Amino acid sequence: MKRVLLVSCEGLGNGGVQAVIMSIVRNLHKEYLFDILLFTSEKRYYDEEFLTYGGQIFRIPRYEGENRFRKKIDYYVRGRNLYNDVCKLLKEKGPFDVVHCNDEFENAPILKAAAECGVPIRISHTHIVSQKSNILADMIEKNRKKTIENYATVKIGCSVEACKSFYADSTNAFVVNNAYDDRRFDKQRYVNNTESGLSLLQVGSFNDTKNQLFTIEVLAQIKNQIKNVHLSFVGFDMNGYKDKMVEKIKQLNLESCVSFYPSNADIPQLLMNSSFFVFPSKHEGFGIVLIEAQAMGKKCFAADSVPATTDCGGVIFLTLSDGPKVWAKRIIEEYEGENSENTDYDVFAFASSNVMDVYRKIYGGEV
Repeated sequence: MKRVLLVSCEGLGNGGVQAVIMSIVRNLHKEYLFDILLFTSEKRYYDEEFLTYGGQIFRIPRYEGENRFRKKIDYYVRGRNLYNDVCKLLKEKGPFDVVHCNDEFENAPILKAAAECGVPIRISHTHIVSQKSNILADMIEKNRKKTIENYATVKIGCSVEACKSFYADSTNAFVVNNAYDDRRFDKQRYVNNTESGLSLLQVGSFNDTKNQLFTIEVLAQIKNQIKNVHLSFVGFDMNGYKDKMVEKIKQLNLESCVSFYPSNADIPQLLMNSSFFVFPSKHEGFGIVLIEAQAMGKKCFAADSVPATTDCGGVIFLTLSDGPKVWAKRIIEEYEGENSENTDYDVFAFASSNVMDVYRKIYGGEV
């Protein structure tokens, strides 16, 4: 049985990249032995499930203190140590047939270590649209892009936009659709418990990129016209962003209109109970939650910064700069037009059962 070392983007929390990784493991664990490299000492959402498939969890923790400046410094200086630690890991725990990296530009030192330790199939997988905001980060990224070009044997991404922004040469990279769990996100398995009124749902870690503060402002605009409206958030806090959300909710007197759910909530049922899904991200490599929402028959309102390939017939793209009032108006129009009923959207191209054949070819060295 071939051995595959998966490299996560951090820990195994309930995030989009981790959902992609776990989809691969669930579907292919009888064909490949999967181990995984994580960068946190914390035990998170998928850790226990991952271990049930027979693999090991290895850890090379990043700086885990509270000092934000120290966290930034760690990003800039840890490449050399990461290279050395991965070399040691591969020699002591190997051999591996495949290394599948999902860790943004830190793919570079990991792929270099894998090449020098004789791993034949070395995959760089991007899930982001790169948008670094300072000169030093840009310089580091350019260097790491060159390293990825030199040492990756396969370059893939979740969208054309992600490949173009991440790779120095995207002409030899290709898109592998993010897979959603079609056994879990199957609306035939759930009862529609939608109550009267307009109910909105947003799923994603609580941070500036996911832009939940904007959603709260949209809710305030809707409530000016529709009193029976409710907004549910599912996710986990990052860098104190939830505190800002709670403060904004209080400022706008929306406490009775908002609910928070943990990241291990029953998302398919919450989707079934919702009128619409909201996704105002400032940027995304893809956005698998939009596919999951459409699989459950829900119309989605997403920022036009999200890749258009997420639209399976149920996504309405809006511009963030138009402001919450325009978003609210569009949502109200759909609601009052009775367009919140469950609809069948064609999401087959993203179903796990379909996407796994691509990974079989990649792991088998056929691409």
